[in-house]
Amino acid sequence: KKQIAQMTGREPTTIERMQCGALAGLVAQSMTYPLEVTRRRMQTIGIVRAAGTDAAVNVLGGTIRTSKAHRVAQTLEKDATMLATLTHVLREQGLRGLFKGVSMNWVKGPVAFSISFTTFDIIKKKLTPD
Repeated sequence: KKQIAQMTGREPTTIERMQCGALAGLVAQSMTYPLEVTRRRMQTIGIVRAAGTDAAVNVLGGTIRTSKAHRVAQTLEKDATMLATLTHVLREQGLRGLFKGVSMNWVKGPVAFSISFTTFDIIKKKLTPD
């Protein structure tokens, strides 16, 4: 927004503000998306009951069948740090695995960010005394 103001000698229009918000949101979302993937992976680690004494333990996309699933799950939950999960995804799927699904966020994210940032700017401008 500062660049637009310097280049044109005026305040950015609403459309220009929306474009700046969309671009800022797109960049921020792309940079933080691997952390979002890691958070989602950590949330999906859990136990699913199977027949009899066996249980299936979901481990970052793989399944281990064991009669001591509760103990295994407790170990996984204890060891499932952000760094360990991030490392596991990198080892299993490479850099591409950290950006699975980012294209859908590129579709919906800029619209939401542009509206949010522009609304914030307009309200801030209205509330700030000149």
